[in-house]
Amino acid sequence: MKCIIFRVDANKRLGMGHLSRSIQLAKELKKLKIKTYFLIKNEKESIKIIKEAKFPFFIFSNLSNDEKELSELMKLHKKINFDCTIIDVKKSKNKTYFSKLNKICKTVVIDNTNKNSLFADLIVWPWVKEQYPKNITKKFSDKLLIGPKYMQLGNFQRKKMAVKDKKSILVSMGGSDKRNITLKIINSFKKTKHKFHMNIVIGRFFSNHEKILSSIKNDERFSLIFKNNGLIPLMSKNRIGIFTFGITTCEAFFVGIPSIVLSHSIENDIYAKKTSDYNCMKYLGYYKKINFDKMPKMVFNLMNNSNDYKKYAMNGKNMIDGKGNKRIAKEIFEMIK
Repeated sequence: MKCIIFRVDANKRLGMGHLSRSIQLAKELKKLKIKTYFLIKNEKESIKIIKEAKFPFFIFSNLSNDEKELSELMKLHKKINFDCTIIDVKKSKNKTYFSKLNKICKTVVIDNTNKNSLFADLIVWPWVKEQYPKNITKKFSDKLLIGPKYMQLGNFQRKKMAVKDKKSILVSMGGSDKRNITLKIINSFKKTKHKFHMNIVIGRFFSNHEKILSSIKNDERFSLIFKNNGLIPLMSKNRIGIFTFGITTCEAFFVGIPSIVLSHSIENDIYAKKTSDYNCMKYLGYYKKINFDKMPKMVFNLMNNSNDYKKYAMNGKNMIDGKGNKRIAKEIFEMIK
């Protein structure tokens, strides 16, 4: 049986996106009879999530740099003889990392534009092509899988939205919300006289949920969601979404829920602007430059503007079809078979 190992992390700073999509890809690889392991840092929530997904994993605390990480992978290869390493981490790897690792297995890099990533055997960039660096030579371009058709979502069937509450708003600022944006959004909506109901997702790494609870106390317009099995089922029950740019945004595209989107990093601000050129969302900008007091008006305007509402829903659906994991798994299978 072919064997693959995922090198991925999740924590308060990084959020859940990398690990969540890696698990979904692992499930698709499992269908192809490929054995999958995870190599992660010793993070309590990460371990819990992988256990829930029922995948075997290895924990190493000595992953502070590329050299030490590579050493651990070499030791692990002698133990389980994996055929491929899938690297889905924010930090870029150096050229030596790939040159040595490529001698013992195939390598795949997901969602990283650093030039050293081009030394992997396969590079997956699941965002719009305008976000990826230009002037890539033919030598490397043949290894690239670029575009939203490679976006990694869960195994969901697209269903017709049946929203009962036409004023319902779903808010998710990711797994950690390290910028405390959720509270800013709540405070802005508390001042409005418009009718609405806001469903607020509290991620696994939230550290300020007590403040959020205190802020919405005795206000029936707000509800908190602490545990959920993914946002896609929740999205189909809400009229509109407010999200930070990332995988959640693409899940909204897939469902067809028009969204108000902001970024919590300068890097994502650049990517979000290029994505919004496809008229698939209402982009507000980098969170530090947003006047949150104006957000409720923008949300209600989008709710009531049928042309923009339908445009965002249709363009989002056309961009993401939910088959990204199948496409990536097939490419990996062909590469290692």
